[in-house]
Amino acid sequence: MGLYLRSYLCSRSLKIILLSISALVVVVFVLAYSPTWIVPPTAPIAPITVYVTDYGYHGRLVLPSRQGGLVQYAYGDWDYFALERQNWNKAIAALLIPTQGTLGRRRIKDFAELRQILGPDWQDILLSFEVATSKAFHLEESLDVRFDRNIDTRVFNPHNGLTFVKDEWDYTLLHNSNHELVEWLEDLDCRVKGFPTLPNFQIQEVQP
Repeated sequence: MGLYLRSYLCSRSLKIILLSISALVVVVFVLAYSPTWIVPPTAPIAPITVYVTDYGYHGRLVLPSRQGGLVQYAYGDWDYFALERQNWNKAIAALLIPTQGTLGRRRIKDFAELRQILGPDWQDILLSFEVATSKAFHLEESLDVRFDRNIDTRVFNPHNGLTFVKDEWDYTLLHNSNHELVEWLEDLDCRVKGFPTLPNFQIQEVQP
């Protein structure tokens, strides 16, 4: 009887553990694929339009440039994103251990060129909202300083049109391209609600 009871309890404990793990996996997937809501600032001073490009696997920020035109910024893993060494080993390493981060930048002439870059489905990729002009220009300046700090490491990726430099911040599962984008959005006085490991960004309309 004692052996049977122990076997029963062990079996029951194992089932509880497996059910708990399964429930946790479901919760993580639900959170990961739930929308990440961008709440723009209310009544920004001297409003100007900024853009988020959501590619389904990572997001990028497009700001109006003080120099004229637009400038796109992106963050990611150096090997995988900048050098396009895209194999399973690199992908798993980028997820499980801290790896070299990279900051990407691309100058864009105007909105028409941005639409051309995004292709015929640009409306499914591009989000737009208004922020204060001073905030947008200040963030551009801050990101340019960060980019230029490691300018000696720059490489151009002809596939995505971005120029990349090594970044001082490591790329990790808890600090990926979307987490970095959230930090930039918060610098623009946006609020962000959700679980941004995967992008799925959406705009929450500002109530007057």
